[in-house]
Amino acid sequence: MVAVEPVEPIIEERSGIDPEDDRLWETWEHLKLPPGSRAEILRGAIVVSPSPMNLHNLLFALLVEQLVPKAKKLGWAITNTESIRLHSTGEAVIPDLVAAPKKALYSGKEWLLNADEVELVVEITSASTRDRDLTWKLESYGKAQIPIYVIVDRLDGDGTVTVYHEPDGDGKYKLHQTVGFGTKLWLPEPFDIEIDTSEFTEE
Repeated sequence: MVAVEPVEPIIEERSGIDPEDDRLWETWEHLKLPPGSRAEILRGAIVVSPSPMNLHNLLFALLVEQLVPKAKKLGWAITNTESIRLHSTGEAVIPDLVAAPKKALYSGKEWLLNADEVELVVEITSASTRDRDLTWKLESYGKAQIPIYVIVDRLDGDGTVTVYHEPDGDGKYKLHQTVGFGTKLWLPEPFDIEIDTSEFTEE
């Protein structure tokens, strides 16, 4: 089953279907998509998202600029379009931004990382993905125990950034902090840096 979302997505959960069903994964692996779109396995369904818009891409670039210096010191890479397998939920996700050790990218499967190889994920909301980013993915990343999850929510008022960390393994993070665009935000260890969001909106 493929749920294709234009602007207003309609996503249907498939009850009674094994999320590790080989047929689902085989379909996902061989799915032919329109240029720029991406497909994820979420809640037992394949969900296709449209290409990101200009502001989305700008926010990604601004984050990369700030994360790369510390990532280099840690021996990590900052990348995107990385598919991550969440064994704890039977899902495959493609975050907007991923921080992972370079050795995992050298030695791993060409197009798929395991959750335990990922140090940080970022989702930048859009009208078609916001609900999932705030609910499904928050729970899934927590269950997968990805150390840090950042949500850049450009649709929350004038825009906010939330950092979740210390996952409990049950689908929640013990700690989180939210700031509005234009404010500095601390990114916890092992990054231990401030993220400046002053350029996230036009002056």
